[in-house]
Amino acid sequence: MNFLKRATTSIITILLFFACKTNNGNQPGPGDNTVTPVAKFNWTGTQRINADIQFVNDSKNADSYKWDFGNGETSTKQTPDKIKYATESTYDVILTAIKGDRRAIYKQTLAIAADNLPLAHFSYTYKDQRTYIPATVTFNNESVNALSYKWVINGNNYYDTHPTVTFYKAGTFTVKLTGINGNEEATYTDEVTITANNNPQAGFVLAYHPFPYTVNEAIQLVNQSKNADAWEWTFGTNGPAPSTAEHPEIKFAVAGTYTIMLIAKKGNLTSAPKTINLKINP
Repeated sequence: MNFLKRATTSIITILLFFACKTNNGNQPGPGDNTVTPVAKFNWTGTQRINADIQFVNDSKNADSYKWDFGNGETSTKQTPDKIKYATESTYDVILTAIKGDRRAIYKQTLAIAADNLPLAHFSYTYKDQRTYIPATVTFNNESVNALSYKWVINGNNYYDTHPTVTFYKAGTFTVKLTGINGNEEATYTDEVTITANNNPQAGFVLAYHPFPYTVNEAIQLVNQSKNADAWEWTFGTNGPAPSTAEHPEIKFAVAGTYTIMLIAKKGNLTSAPKTINLKINP
């Protein structure tokens, strides 16, 4: 009997030891705010007005979420309800994944057509976030109702759906996409900028919001800086406290017009400031 008691005590001790080891500082526990969330999503459905679009959340390491569907609708559900878009346009859909005080943002542009005619649109990404020469850029075709495509990039023609181009000279280059469906065509034109050096570039936008902005309303800033790994935000006199977060969410307690300023940094390099003036209503 004493042997059984000793054996049982030893087993319990071993189990407690391994239970403690499962959260020994090397693995995050449920409330560990040092883990960085990863935001990502995709969608299914027909990209046409008044058709159902289902967004699928593929984020990781997050406890809560904020969706902005670009049409004035929002959600805090992990998997939001189906969304309908009433107008032909392109919509920036933004998902914020949150864990503690850490945030990650993922944005995609969704093109919604009114009928079966083509609607052309694209975005682009820099390989390894490198915006300086030589810079490799992938153009992400977001068109709908097109069967073939023609790209004109820096005067050269491409016919891939999602072409990748390497730029060896600095400058701002015009990119034109034509979506083709039989005799019907639609075009979209944008510019891509390639710099001569790796200096950081500050850039940001406000997540879509129907005007006006009001006191004590949460405003999500979307950082679009390039070649940067640190950020300094200021929000004007009587505004929120300065922030070093990548994508801060802010609130203004007093009505007025404020200058939001972002400076991007990388090592000893500092960008020129990027500013936006924002009016806050009572």
